[in-house]
Amino acid sequence: MAADNPYPQIKTVEFQEFERLDSYLKKLDAGGWEEQSYCSDWLVYQAVSHVGSGCRIGKMRLNAWINGTEPVTRDSQQAVWTLFDSLGPHDMLHEYLRAVGEYLVAERSIPDEAGLTEVEGFRGKQPLYVYQLGRLWEMTSHSWDVYVARDRQACFCPEAVSLLSGYLQTLNLPIDKGRAADFAEKRVQLNLGGTSHSYLLDLAGERPRLQPGQDASAGLVVEGPAEEILRLVSGRHFVPGSCPQLKAVKGSGDDLAKLKRAFR
Repeated sequence: MAADNPYPQIKTVEFQEFERLDSYLKKLDAGGWEEQSYCSDWLVYQAVSHVGSGCRIGKMRLNAWINGTEPVTRDSQQAVWTLFDSLGPHDMLHEYLRAVGEYLVAERSIPDEAGLTEVEGFRGKQPLYVYQLGRLWEMTSHSWDVYVARDRQACFCPEAVSLLSGYLQTLNLPIDKGRAADFAEKRVQLNLGGTSHSYLLDLAGERPRLQPGQDASAGLVVEGPAEEILRLVSGRHFVPGSCPQLKAVKGSGDDLAKLKRAFR
């Protein structure tokens, strides 16, 4: 059942991720909130604002999808964004923690089997677990954006890496289609080290995707630690002072460099 409905694991990993981030932020000194996060547009407090507003809207969506409350409107989302945008670095923590607490209450109210319930969202009708995987992906990425501001050796949460590695086909990719054009004819395969998972880059659709599988005719085959490949496909591979372990086991180093540039 777990392979078909990962919602129970999603909830478990989310709780762990929030506990870790909450603890970090409670100990963060005043200067840390105004440091640059990995996201070039956001300081740390703004990255936290994004996570907090996502929690509040996520709570609203869960309650509408499963618990029968009113549908989430653009106006109701805008009200949340406006509130969080109005907060500065010195008053962000309180509202962030409040939003996280509300979200986790809603999450705990949803039975595990509801993960297979089809719900309507920005990707059309999908099982609930697909949207919640997207939330976990966001949480994992943006919490790392915060940690890496002070720790160049920061890694994605291991439990999140283990879970997300099996579902990369469900995620939206931050890829520059112009820079990726070279790979329209040259198939790219990614092998996630430490797992049994391999993915092929699919540029044919309106939105590029990763599709599970291997292709003996792939022109570029990249292998590396699963955590590093997840950071690559989330646009977070470049970290000054880090020691990249991705390798092109088929294809050239130049091709691998082009692939890195394609993921923004």
